[in-house]
Amino acid sequence: MASSDILRPRAQAFARRAGVLLFYLLLWALLARAVDSPLLLPSPASVIARLASLLPKAIFWLTLTGTLLRTLAAYALGILAAVLLAALCCRFRTADALLSPLLSAVRATPVTSFIVLALVWLSSSRVPVLTGFLMTLPVVHAALVTAVRSIDPKLLEMARLYRLGAAGTLRHVYIPAVTPAFVDSCLSAIGLCWKAVVAAEVIGVPKLAVGSRLYEAKIYLETDALLAWTATVVLLSVLLEHALRRAAKRFSEVRHV
Repeated sequence: MASSDILRPRAQAFARRAGVLLFYLLLWALLARAVDSPLLLPSPASVIARLASLLPKAIFWLTLTGTLLRTLAAYALGILAAVLLAALCCRFRTADALLSPLLSAVRATPVTSFIVLALVWLSSSRVPVLTGFLMTLPVVHAALVTAVRSIDPKLLEMARLYRLGAAGTLRHVYIPAVTPAFVDSCLSAIGLCWKAVVAAEVIGVPKLAVGSRLYEAKIYLETDALLAWTATVVLLSVLLEHALRRAAKRFSEVRHV
């Protein structure tokens, strides 16, 4: 296949996304002109100008780094805890009976409730990590437990017949069976984790946090700054999820080689 045949679909997809983006920017500009109040709805040009003024400042990048590190810490801890707890729940019925109601309660409780309660117990810089952790844990845990319980018993019986042992069964049966669900749940959890961390920052207002800048922009009625930081959050979330999808795809390709 010629390289031009490969690039043409990519160019078409890029043009389609660019067209959608231009459509919404135009719609935004028309609405801003109709409202005619920068306090309520600033124009795209003013928001882009405000974002451009933030980019050269070191504090802008330090703020992004602070939020990103909190998100990655919460995400990694949530996945690690989900794997360990899923193994416990699948191995011991008592652990499953004890943990299932707790994790269901975590999933059902509004994130703001966790944030307000955590602010009583922890410093404002640690609350976003705990909140992101609690949003990640139930999603990945539920996917792992469901995947393990859906494994064909015949595969486990075959592993016993061939005397693969615990390590061999884990490698050749459990890991291949749960990997697709695990990857999908991790991709779903990153968006929840990111939003939960930023929401906790808005309420807790820690230092060097995107949520703190959002709160300050709201307090000082700087709507253009509020939208500039919001656009930054959305863009970072998209880039982070895209990077994880590429990593998951590469891992899948390597595993099947």
